[in-house]
Amino acid sequence: ATGASTADLAIVLIDARQGVLRQTRRHSIIASLLGIRHIVLAVNKIDLVGFDKAVFERIVADYAQFSRELGFQSIVSIPMSARYGDNVTGRSDKTEWYSGPTLIEHLETVSVDEAAVELPFRFPVQYVNRPNLDFRGFAGTIASGSVSPGDEVVV
Repeated sequence: ATGASTADLAIVLIDARQGVLRQTRRHSIIASLLGIRHIVLAVNKIDLVGFDKAVFERIVADYAQFSRELGFQSIVSIPMSARYGDNVTGRSDKTEWYSGPTLIEHLETVSVDEAAVELPFRFPVQYVNRPNLDFRGFAGTIASGSVSPGDEVVV
């Protein structure tokens, strides 16, 4: 979860033949706990259910009911076939009933919180480097805010 701890968006991949599984719910709860606010519900293998709109809508409704309490800011659901590229990079003529974006279109245009620099300084420590007793270094990625030389930092 180290990389996911700084993510703004998560792609939840669902097999159209199986629907929302326990693992889907678990991954969504983890995403919520990590503070991820934007979800792409990628309903994959839609080709294996005959590009059936009803199957897609049932999965979307099931996920919406479950995820209502998780605090996601946005959930964009996309019917797709990764194997054939349907609604991945280009619009599929087999899902004429779907008017939303392709996966790539959405990823390139989704609005995420870019005001993190205005928040208080947060630096999740991912590694402590202590080559000897006189030195202790900390490695990680700035999650929010900013720091300048001379600023006091509390660990």
